[in-house]
Amino acid sequence: MVYGYLIATQWESRRKTNGTTCRIWQNRGVASGSLPPRGWYSDPAAPGRERYWDGVRWTQVVRREEVVHDKGVQKEYTHLPPEPKDPAAGLPVAGWWQRFASGVIDYLITGVLSAVIIWLVASSTVTHLWDSLTSWWEAAVSAVLSGSVTTAALSLGTISAVQTLLLLVGGVIVVYTSIFLGTWGATVGHRIAGIKVVRAPLPVSILQEAETVSFTVEKPGWMRAVSKGLSRALFITGGPVFWVVQVINIFLPLAQRRHQSLTDMFANTLVIRVDKPSI
Repeated sequence: MVYGYLIATQWESRRKTNGTTCRIWQNRGVASGSLPPRGWYSDPAAPGRERYWDGVRWTQVVRREEVVHDKGVQKEYTHLPPEPKDPAAGLPVAGWWQRFASGVIDYLITGVLSAVIIWLVASSTVTHLWDSLTSWWEAAVSAVLSGSVTTAALSLGTISAVQTLLLLVGGVIVVYTSIFLGTWGATVGHRIAGIKVVRAPLPVSILQEAETVSFTVEKPGWMRAVSKGLSRALFITGGPVFWVVQVINIFLPLAQRRHQSLTDMFANTLVIRVDKPSI
C-alpha cells in the first residue's frame, strides 16, 4: 500500500490559550491511496522525532524517534502507542439534572424581569396586543360556530406587537446571561444548582504534546458569555423551528462526549460542578 500522500506539513498558526501554548498544524498533502492506520510515523517537520497519526490527520502528540523495523513502507513498532487524551476528561462535568434545574431557574428569573420591563416601557403595546388577540379569538370562534372553514388572519399590528415583545424578552435573556457569565462565570441558576461555566480546552488534535498538557480552568470571558446569551435568546424567542432546536439543546448533553449543549459548542464552553476549588 502506498502512503506517498503525506507530502508535507507546515505550521498554520501559534497562539496561547487557557495558559497552554498551542500550535495548530495543517496537512497539505494529496492522497495517492487509502489512509494509513493510526500510529507513530517520522515527523515531516522535525527529523529525529515521531508524530502520532490518528488515522485521518497529524496530531500534536510527539516523541523522540525510536528504533523500528521496516515492513514495506509502513513502520511496525514493538509496542502500542498511547492514545491521545482529551484535557477535558478530568474535569468534574455537571450532571444533566443540575443543568436542567439551573435552566428552569434562569428562565423564571428572566421571565419575571421581562414582564416588569415590558410593563414599564411597553404597557400600551401589551394592551393593544391583548385587545387584538381577544377580537381575533372571538371572530375565530364565531366563524367556527357558523360552520365557516376560514378564520380571519392576525393583523399586521398584532404581529408587529408580538415581535416587539419577543425582542424585549430576547434582549433581557442576552443581557442577563452575558453579565453573569462574563463577570462571575455563573448565573443565579448555576449558583443555586452548584455549577459554573468555564472555557473548554482545545481538542487534543491541535494541542502539542497533549499527554502532558496543563489546562487551566478559567471563566468563559465576555465573548463566550455573549455567544451563550444570544443562543439562549434565539432558541426561546426565535419561533417554532428554534423551539425544536431548544429541545435538542436541552437533551444533547446526555449523549455528547463532553456533555456539551449546542450553546456550549457554539461558545466552546463546559459546565462543571463547583465541588472543587473555584476559579
